Amino acid sequence: MKNNNMLIIDGHLNYEVLLSRNPWLIKEKQKAIISPDVDGILSGLFMSNYLNWEVVGYYDGKNLAIRNNIKVDECIFLDVEIYRSNIKSCGHHIVLHNKRNIPSSWNNFTNCINPNILRNFDAYNDFQEKYPLATIHFLLCAISSLKSIKITLPESSVSPLIYVDGTFKNLLNYPENCISWLKFLNAKDQTSPIYPIFILFANRKISTIMHDLENIFEKFKKINEGKKGGDKIKIADISDDSFTEASLVKINQLLNLLSDLTNWRYDSNKWNWKGLKVLNFSKMVGKNLTNKKYSQIISKKPLSFAITRSQGKEMEYTLEKPDSLF
Repeated sequence: MKNNNMLIIDGHLNYEVLLSRNPWLIKEKQKAIISPDVDGILSGLFMSNYLNWEVVGYYDGKNLAIRNNIKVDECIFLDVEIYRSNIKSCGHHIVLHNKRNIPSSWNNFTNCINPNILRNFDAYNDFQEKYPLATIHFLLCAISSLKSIKITLPESSVSPLIYVDGTFKNLLNYPENCISWLKFLNAKDQTSPIYPIFILFANRKISTIMHDLENIFEKFKKINEGKKGGDKIKIADISDDSFTEASLVKINQLLNLLSDLTNWRYDSNKWNWKGLKVLNFSKMVGKNLTNKKYSQIISKKPLSFAITRSQGKEMEYTLEKPDSLF
């Protein structure tokens, strides 16, 4: 688990090496399965806009909706880590409990890109220093590093990109950790192609950001008729292999809102809302995590997992059922 000197140079991520090892992340016309929250949705919008990806499924850790006749290993999961060596995924959660106690099956993450794994960060030693941003920010950095793609962001994009996964809370509460990660991502170097993204946020006044956040909170609530939950795609709304008409109204409002704010085109032809097969899994929670308990969970061959709360002492994980596609 030692840092590869070619992948990380002088504390900075070497995107050229990262992408040469994972060329699928920058390949056009890929099929994506996204998490159904703002991070997954923004990631899907971004990749469909710049690399012509198609969103063919949605996975929330408990349910997977995937277009009929699509094989899972043809897809790339965004905003989730899939613990299968034949599945490609990109996420940002803490997944290792203790770097001094690495599971023998850890190569199941061979095709997983995760900033915490790249920096060799675990829950036991590094939970306070874990990645404080979202998957969309990592994708922005990775794709911006390509000379062939010119990414521009309007000022209106700051509000969803600060909102996503509580990024604004981490920026305010853990500024030192955020600075550490911005340096690792090479976002603060004025010669870096990623710098224009960083400076857009750095030049924004906190009072303006808070006002923008207030507006986006209200818009999400309006989508869901004044209640929380307007910032998500709900897999439970699928009936007879398709999202219901009522849910599609809300989904399209959400996608169009995020598209308007980011200028990332929402092409409904690249998003599958019908002809979906839904698979149900067992989602579990492991509390009071120790090396032994973590090893026991990993031995069950979870499909996905993340160490989430209680200062790295709680782990959510998903177990397959016999009829799974994986």
